[in-house]
Amino acid sequence: MEIAIFGGGIAGLMAAVTLRAQGHRCRIYERTSQRCETGMGFILMPEGIRCLEGFGVHLDGSLQGVSLHRYCCRNEAGEILHQQAMPAGAHGFRRRDLISALSRAMPKDEILVFGSELEGFRFDETGRVLEACLSSGQRVTADLYVAADGHRSRARELLFPGWNESPAQVFELVGLARCHSTCHWAGADFNKFHASNGSVALGVLPVDHEHLVWYLQFDTRRYLCPGEIQDTAVTAKSRHDFVQQLVGHWSDPIRHLLSITDFSRVHLWRPVDSDLIPSFYRKNLVLLGDAAHPLLPFTSQGVSSAIADAVTLAKALSAHKVYAKGVSSNGDYSRIDLESSLAAYSDERRAQCAPYIAKGRELSRQFLSQTAASHCWLPIAQ
Repeated sequence: MEIAIFGGGIAGLMAAVTLRAQGHRCRIYERTSQRCETGMGFILMPEGIRCLEGFGVHLDGSLQGVSLHRYCCRNEAGEILHQQAMPAGAHGFRRRDLISALSRAMPKDEILVFGSELEGFRFDETGRVLEACLSSGQRVTADLYVAADGHRSRARELLFPGWNESPAQVFELVGLARCHSTCHWAGADFNKFHASNGSVALGVLPVDHEHLVWYLQFDTRRYLCPGEIQDTAVTAKSRHDFVQQLVGHWSDPIRHLLSITDFSRVHLWRPVDSDLIPSFYRKNLVLLGDAAHPLLPFTSQGVSSAIADAVTLAKALSAHKVYAKGVSSNGDYSRIDLESSLAAYSDERRAQCAPYIAKGRELSRQFLSQTAASHCWLPIAQ
């Protein structure tokens, strides 16, 4: 099949890897003009790592991330209030490294087109996509259209206009810092510092031997974060001042990490709080990753779920081959029953993602209702 994939992030790249492994021809359309590190880093769960390795995505050498052994919940002074073992096999990864590993796993002739944002689709009377329309004016035709265009997906909006997607109450500011001494301090631990009066927390996640991702979570009803304006320097300063106001007086390594962070590269993540959409597909259009199921930030399951989507989709397509009568014994087949494949994918992944939606909301409520840092929860939906 000819497959058009919209979104060159982890979900889109993993889809290309899994679908190309079955012999399908894929082209990826990415809205940005070049690779960016919007996500910076994340926790990758062991099931996600197994899926990657099963499709030849090698996480070794400089791309192996950091094995996480322990979660430490701390107060503003850095004192450990609670600790527990991380899920066995969980790793901290730099987003750039996983993107690189996925890119290496794709065939050399894989085509990724930058500066190509999805604007819409042209449908026939049955709801089947006839062509995709890009911001460049280009029209794209394919047998299957895969939307992996993020948590504010244009494809999801077109399939389910008016679907309730409320802004989450907890936003995150995410930064990346290079610091050998803090990496040594963190070791194999995932640390999270909590404000004594609740509604503010700062996580510190090692993602390789010299880099850490820090993320500030805050209640947007209590603290108004400065947004983005055209002047990057002004935006960087306003975000620096905002973070300093909330946590700048907390113990090291927080103060040190903030002092060495380039705030022009700090990213504001505005997650949405949405119920699962009724279906992850329609006719020959399917949604993957955040486009299908945007998760709240407390779940730590976004990347692993995107990987699982791509693997499940590929397996569903393989399981619904329609064989022609009288074909030779070499296993040739005439076509894929696309409707049955996508329905099977949608049913399986909706059932698997529903608990993450519920757990994310539970963890968010606990964070917002917290009145002291003495109550700590592992910020991972399992």
